Amino acid sequence: MIRLTKNWKVNVLYPTDWVIYDKSNDNPLQDSYGRVLIFGDKREADEDCRGNENVIRCTDLPVHWQETILKQLNNL
Repeated sequence: MIRLTKNWKVNVLYPTDWVIYDKSNDNPLQDSYGRVLIFGDKREADEDCRGNENVIRCTDLPVHWQETILKQLNNL
């Protein structure tokens, strides 16, 4: 059994997680609160993709967006 405490931290992103990313505007798809949307299924992300957007692995995002996602996950 794994027990999580209040002090757990996510410190790595996995290549099995996907984001929709607009490279020309350096902007991943975000919700109305500014949180980057992470997809566990590439097909689902592909269905939501529009215009200039591409589906890429979280680990292929620019470093500043990877850091943003890690901060986001650690503030849940």
